[in-house]
Amino acid sequence: MKRRALLSTALGCSPILTGCLGFDREQSGEGTTVEIIPRNHTNQQVSLSVAVYATDGSLLLDHTYSLPGGHGDESQGVENRVDHLIVSRDGGDEIRHEYEPDVDNCSRDGEDVQILVEPEDIWFAYSC
Repeated sequence: MKRRALLSTALGCSPILTGCLGFDREQSGEGTTVEIIPRNHTNQQVSLSVAVYATDGSLLLDHTYSLPGGHGDESQGVENRVDHLIVSRDGGDEIRHEYEPDVDNCSRDGEDVQILVEPEDIWFAYSC
């Protein structure tokens, strides 16, 4: 009986461990969870349009944030392999940002994209 319980536990845990450890990631087809987190580092309200595209070219997210000065928004995310983002502040020029997180420092469960709106520029960073 103890062998059967041990075997059942071992077999039941193997898919969980495989998913947690990132094995067979490319074959799963589920993609990653990527949170899109804009932060307004100015003292004025900004409108920030963000479009997120998958590696197959499909549109994953098309959202416009209205951010008061000094605030951020963590309400949007995507479930897929992200290729790039297109960002526009207050209807101005579009900025294309290639999604290239540092996978050595972050887990393989998805690296969040921080969009940092500064008075004169927009910066991109990743967080785990």
